[in-house]
Amino acid sequence: MRILSMVLLALGIVLSGCTGLERLQGGSKGEELRVGIMADYPPIIFRDDSGELAGLEVDFANQLGAALARPVSFREYSLAGLFAALEEGEIDIIMSGISITPQRQQQYLFSLPYTTIGQMAVVRLSDAAKMSAPGVLLRSDFRVGFKKGTTGEALVQSKTNNGVGFDSNALAMDALVGGQVDAFVHDAPTVWNLANNPQYRSDLLGLYKPLTSEQLAWVMAPENRRLKQEVDAVLKQWMSSGELMRLKHKWIPVKILSGE
Repeated sequence: MRILSMVLLALGIVLSGCTGLERLQGGSKGEELRVGIMADYPPIIFRDDSGELAGLEVDFANQLGAALARPVSFREYSLAGLFAALEEGEIDIIMSGISITPQRQQQYLFSLPYTTIGQMAVVRLSDAAKMSAPGVLLRSDFRVGFKKGTTGEALVQSKTNNGVGFDSNALAMDALVGGQVDAFVHDAPTVWNLANNPQYRSDLLGLYKPLTSEQLAWVMAPENRRLKQEVDAVLKQWMSSGELMRLKHKWIPVKILSGE
């Protein structure tokens, strides 16, 4: 009887472990994966000419949903609204080109980073020669634009008193072309996209010299550790298989992201 009891106890432990693993890997299968986005960040995430969502994060979200066996729904917010929605439980994950910062890490869970970027500047072509020397841009009287609420704002505000905030990239570009600011600072994918946009290509030039180094990742609520584990497992698989690199190069076909 003692031997039988030990066997039953061991079997119970094994089954308990399997149940825990099932909860970790498959307990959410079939449930909707609610993805929070801010679709004004080409080529990371945006709406194309037909109004459809497109970009790197859209591909990531759809592939992640498939890997987790969860249908994906996208929900749009402002940048501040994204974090509020996560806190209120309206969404499960933010996938919108969010930089990891120490302040954000104190409040939220981040996935493994999927790429490393740097803040860069786009300037008028006619001013490129005088603004391209290292350190000049943020140590001078140049008027430097930034998008409000971004890490670009934090950088500019910490380095110069001549920062000018904008609610959107489009407004910042209008000000740059019109001469109201001398440069616009944003992260590398955005600068590359803007400088290569046919609308601006003849007037603007991207200065592909990183001013910072930042990691992009997906954001989850602090109590949702199971989802973080599942997401990190998928990311590791993509890194190993080359799928992560393939998707990044699909949307950003030039090497302007450090760490690639």
